[in-house]
Order: sequence, then structure tokens, then C-alpha cells
Amino acid sequence: MLYSEVSSSIVLPKMYGRITSPNFPNVYPDHKERIWNITVPKGYSVRIYFTHFNLELSYLCEYDYVKLSSGGRTLATLCGKDSTDTEEAPGNKTYVSIDNNLMVAFRSDYSNEKPFTGFEAFYAAEDIDECKQLFDGEALCNHHCHNYVGGYYCSCRIGYTLHENKRTCTGEL
Repeated sequence: MLYSEVSSSIVLPKMYGRITSPNFPNVYPDHKERIWNITVPKGYSVRIYFTHFNLELSYLCEYDYVKLSSGGRTLATLCGKDSTDTEEAPGNKTYVSIDNNLMVAFRSDYSNEKPFTGFEAFYAAEDIDECKQLFDGEALCNHHCHNYVGGYYCSCRIGYTLHENKRTCTGEL
């Protein structure tokens, strides 16, 4: 890793919290990398929004950036103060993880010509409505799906029995 001597990783296993760039609200340092791994219980996703965002703007955010990743995918790479046609800044946008993990990576390059104050973000666990999700292209439950905080369960119409897979209903003969 190019920035190994200036890198640090922080694990945040809380249901909500605040993260900031190094030295926030003051100017963030050059040549810094920090990673926050936010993990909430299964059945939840992580919602994050920025209340302050002021990073160096560069083409495709190649110099300084905040990268949001979840489920093996990059959700956003953010830089600048306002979005352009090739760069994204968060503005009032809210980002939601794909699963119960969100990785937030901050990186600053070796120099900034102007002082930038970085970012402040707040995150919170949010219940996933599993009943709105699909399983192999079909509804999660064969008949009725009941969502509750942190999970779900399936039930069947009268005259049917819930199969061992806890999703499919079979008719009684």
C-alpha cells in the first residue's frame, strides 16, 4: 500500500455515530489515509450523510477523496465542494449500504494548494425491509411476508403449511 505509514483503520460497531476527516474542523493534513469500517447487526443497513464537505477538487477525484464501499461495490467517490459533470460531492444526498457493512475511506495526496477543511458525516443503522427484496427473482415469501426490526418471517394462507425453507407454502392434501 502506497500510504501504509500514514494509514489507519478504525472499526465502528455502533448503531449510530459521527466521523470526521483528520483535524476537522481545521484543515486536513497532506498525505493521509484513514478507513472507517462501520458494521451494524444483520437485518440493518448503514445510512450516512454529510453535514460538511470541502475537499480538493480534481478530475475523477484522483487526488483527495472520500470513497464509500459496501457489498464489494463502490457506492460513491466524493471530492470537491459541489458536484460537476465528472466529480460527485454529497450535497444533501444520503447514501445507504448494500448490506450491514459500510467502508468509508478518506485519502489526501501529498499536497494541497489551498486549505480544505475536510468533512463531517453522521451514520445510523436502518432496518432493512426484507419483504421488499427478491430471492432468485421472486418474492421472498410465497404468501405473506412480515417485516420486523432486524428481520422478517413468512406465513401462509389458511389451508397451507410453511415449508422447511421458511419461505414456501404448500397446500394440504
